[in-house]
Amino acid sequence: MVIIIKSIIALVTGGALWEAFKFFYPDLIRPVTLRIAAKKTFYENLDPILKSASELYGKLESLAKEDFSTFINPKNSNSQNPGHNSKYIFYLFAQFWAQLEYLRLESQYNSLSKINKGKQLLRFIETIESRKYRLLDRSIQRIIGECLISKDNQKFRVMTLKEFLEELDRPETSLSKWIKELELNLLSVKDKEHRQLVLRFGVIIAMLIDHFDPNYNTVRRRDIYLNKLSVKSKKNIKNHLTYHYLSFLDRKDKYY
Repeated sequence: MVIIIKSIIALVTGGALWEAFKFFYPDLIRPVTLRIAAKKTFYENLDPILKSASELYGKLESLAKEDFSTFINPKNSNSQNPGHNSKYIFYLFAQFWAQLEYLRLESQYNSLSKINKGKQLLRFIETIESRKYRLLDRSIQRIIGECLISKDNQKFRVMTLKEFLEELDRPETSLSKWIKELELNLLSVKDKEHRQLVLRFGVIIAMLIDHFDPNYNTVRRRDIYLNKLSVKSKKNIKNHLTYHYLSFLDRKDKYY
């Protein structure tokens, strides 16, 4: 009789444990699932973000060397066709914002916060969209990015340069309207303070590249245009940008 009672207790207890395990299992496995999803999202999007960042920074470095002549003194531009060069620059900005917007549309940024590198990437995005460092209003930067994204076979893709230029040639399009905002912004680099804002924006792009591809396996290594940064900009980068916004960076001193 005692043996039968023990068997019954063991059966009931085991069944209860199994039911409890099945009840709590989704909560136990959820953090692991979220981390796996975060890593997948991060690594699938990092490469195109880095490549678009590298193209943009390369062009900003070129503009810095010519003191933005493409926009304020075309005769002194290093480009053979400053008009076309300016449109290409618009595309590089738009493409970079599009890659960030692509990431937001795909993940809503939620899962990225589950991993350390994801948190750091989100911090870069927050900096790029912050009032102190953004070139355009946050909403306009996002809209320009969205304009370059389309759905192809249920997958998002970013507009090519050819498609962008063709769209830009149609002044009635939404894209043309918002790119005009970017054009007016870049034409304002004749003002030294605004020029420094654009240069600081470029430094943030360089930081993003250096941080996520320190060995430059994906993109090309480029120098920071320190000689073009004002004393005020260098102080801002040292005391505010790398102190408050991007404090996790290594070798901060090379940016000022």
